[in-house]
Amino acid sequence: MGNEAIKGVIDKILNEKRSLIQLKIDKVKNNISAQLEQLKELKELAQVKIPAGLDMGAGATEQVGSIHRAIMKVSTADNQLNLINSLLEGLNYFCTRAALFLIKGDKLVGWKGTGFSNHGVGIKDEEVKKIFFSYSANTVFKRVLETKESYSGAPLSEPDDHLIFSRLGGKNPQMIYVLPFFVKGKPQAVIYTDSFGGKAIGKKEVEMVSIVGEMSLDLLPLRQKMLSRVRTREFVEEEPGAPSPAPSPAPAEEYPGDDNEITLPSVKESDPERLARVIINDIVLYNKKQVEEGRQKRVLFKGPLEVTIMQAKELYLIKYNDLSIFERQLVKQLAKGDKDALRGFKFETL
Repeated sequence: MGNEAIKGVIDKILNEKRSLIQLKIDKVKNNISAQLEQLKELKELAQVKIPAGLDMGAGATEQVGSIHRAIMKVSTADNQLNLINSLLEGLNYFCTRAALFLIKGDKLVGWKGTGFSNHGVGIKDEEVKKIFFSYSANTVFKRVLETKESYSGAPLSEPDDHLIFSRLGGKNPQMIYVLPFFVKGKPQAVIYTDSFGGKAIGKKEVEMVSIVGEMSLDLLPLRQKMLSRVRTREFVEEEPGAPSPAPSPAPAEEYPGDDNEITLPSVKESDPERLARVIINDIVLYNKKQVEEGRQKRVLFKGPLEVTIMQAKELYLIKYNDLSIFERQLVKQLAKGDKDALRGFKFETL
């Protein structure tokens, strides 16, 4: 069979297929048109109301906006402290109070709380970090960590839950929602939320923000590497006539050390000095302008840096107890040896 004959056969087959496809398209169009004509006659449709759960009214729009703000702030945090703080602030949109408790050895230790100071039940946000519970106590915290499932309902669901509420102000909330917080797939903390005064807990919203927090914490080491490289380049390029930077090792990554620790910069157990250097170096790296002005005016412990320094201290103390090492590195690295530039900071060992 010649080329022309083959071409003729192919053209014939293609034309037949086109005709079949066109017939099917016309049939579908006719069916749709017929259905649309029928819908015009269904006056009942005009009386159908949108279910409350699907009504995107002003309240729903505001709620979506709150979720968006919370998720964006958590997912763009550049260090662990900012991430956890943003997580708790986001959760507080959808409950009365929120707190995070870390597994530390045989205890559950408070990291921070939000909504406590405003609620006025005898405990403030910053006091949550002083609260701890024995992991062996039969509390709802232990239950959600061991079962890896959240709990939603009335307080006092476990025999020792009275310990929780007595230390969180002494008043039982109306409802609580408690979730395990996973890091690299392992439960390493617990998220606590509650409701007072008739305010409902947005369980779905709390769960969404928590999941974003878990994912963001897992991805934080990669994000920090990228930010560190970008900001190091910016720092060098700002210096007139500065040579190109030599390749530098990646910053310490934030991976969990074991089942009883939330992620921290990866350091050896016997190296608290290195941890202190890493933490304080982050302050210098991510707050360049404030640090330079603070050194010049000798007011490093003022404004935003005051909060940052105290958070760095808390982060160090989660891992090590020898505060003298942290305070020496604080003076050496942050203040360039000028202790007076840290006026207002309460040194405990120097």
